[in-house]
Amino acid sequence: MTQHPLPSHPSDSAHAINNLKRKNSLLLPALISISFLLILAYVARTHTFGTYSTETDFYHFYAPDAERLATGQFPDNTFQGPGYPAMLALTGKLTGDLFVAGKWVSLVCAAVVGLFTFLIFARAFDYWVGVGAQLIVLVSKHFPEFGMSATTDMFFLMLCLAALVVFTTESLPKSWRTILTAVLTSLTYLTRYNGLFLLATFVFGIVAFDVFKQSRRVRLGLAALFCTVFLVVSAPWLYANYRRHNSPIYNTNYLNIATEFYPELVNDNVVQEGTRKLGEVFHSFTDVLSYAPRRIASHYPVNLYESIYKSVTDDLVSPWVGCFALIGIVLALADWRSTPLIRLLLFSGVLYMLLLALTHWETRYYFYMLPLYAGLAVYTAFRLLEMARARGLARQRAFVLAPLTLVSVMVAHSFTSARNETARFLASHPREVLKACEYFRQADIKGAIVVARKPHVAYICGQRWIFFPQVKSLDELKVWLEANHVDYLTISSVEITRRRELAMLKDPRNAPPWLRAVWVNSDPAFILYQPRLDDTVKP
Repeated sequence: MTQHPLPSHPSDSAHAINNLKRKNSLLLPALISISFLLILAYVARTHTFGTYSTETDFYHFYAPDAERLATGQFPDNTFQGPGYPAMLALTGKLTGDLFVAGKWVSLVCAAVVGLFTFLIFARAFDYWVGVGAQLIVLVSKHFPEFGMSATTDMFFLMLCLAALVVFTTESLPKSWRTILTAVLTSLTYLTRYNGLFLLATFVFGIVAFDVFKQSRRVRLGLAALFCTVFLVVSAPWLYANYRRHNSPIYNTNYLNIATEFYPELVNDNVVQEGTRKLGEVFHSFTDVLSYAPRRIASHYPVNLYESIYKSVTDDLVSPWVGCFALIGIVLALADWRSTPLIRLLLFSGVLYMLLLALTHWETRYYFYMLPLYAGLAVYTAFRLLEMARARGLARQRAFVLAPLTLVSVMVAHSFTSARNETARFLASHPREVLKACEYFRQADIKGAIVVARKPHVAYICGQRWIFFPQVKSLDELKVWLEANHVDYLTISSVEITRRRELAMLKDPRNAPPWLRAVWVNSDPAFILYQPRLDDTVKP
């Protein structure tokens, strides 16, 4: 469906372009995505275990929950649904390794995201807008990095776009479009609970935007069908969640909201230290919302504005893409030819931003906006030329190069950032963790309790993990160790960053007698201590 064709002139090769669109409409974008997959898979060959950034969640939640699901146990992660761990459990049977499974899930999903981006914006605007948007998405700064990371980000984004693709596939009967989209929306919700924004998006798309062009009665029936299928697919998890937590929609994302609106309670800490401490104060969304409702009401618009601003000026997209995307939003809203699909895409973006403004900013949280901004930016580049030609300007054939040049600049700038960020990411592996595993292997130690701020050494080395206690001194650490039996304590830059009062432990010579260094890596500093409380004389 072509709404705004590529600006043309009687002397342009319009027939050749239309012929390409007719005969090979998916050939070029498919080749782009396949090439991206092959190149990124080659680059990712050195990414053999998780880094200390977002892949912490892989060793903390996703891999352990995949193992639990595989053995019929209830998952522990209360921030997200079971969708991603279930996918890991399934693909892990093929790869034999959960991290390899997670990496390949992201690789494949990233390539598919590129293809889906093309389909969505080729349908909304034009074939070449779809191709340009696909290229920008695939080479955006953080996209390749997360395209090889064992995280939920690419899987979630792929499901979101898959739902949009199915919903806009006119060759399918409307009832099947509704059913399949509802299934995908439910799977998205079961992967990340903020996927609920799609439920509102598609119900509005059916009823208010009349994407299917039906009578009101039929629209209401299709909306009811959509909601029914969504609930049926989600029902097993909703029931299991109810049995476990006495609520079908129980989750602890209220803690993420609390870190944004009550930062003074955790010294502006939005990571584990913050949520763990706030978990002692808040136990429900009601607790968070009722703690200081006026502050939430006053700070929410500020956070919404800051989130929107960062989404176009930070590192989600190139500044070129962000600037032209904003112009594209205005043009799309002002254009009387805007279709229900375009309005649906814009509405989904608004809902997503409104929902995520409840929590703190992280670039990866906003990946859904990446294809939207890319598509709008490329649309703007071509639409401006079309508007000029409608006024009798820029009629010369050479002016076709103007939008192509703009899109090329967007792609090139994005690619440069992505290349640098990917290199930084691949150089950030904590290889000292693998060295520590060699210590455990040689000593034939399995199942030991390891205290660390990150779960990597425990999971990778086949041990058991306990989060590093939030102590403020050596004395507090000793008291905690006396009350909790552990086998090993790790000290590295990761621990010292958040426990500065324990900085002296980076040098084993400064350790108290009740901590004995059994393995030391000097560069970077990484020390395994064994508590020796029984060997010290108690006062």
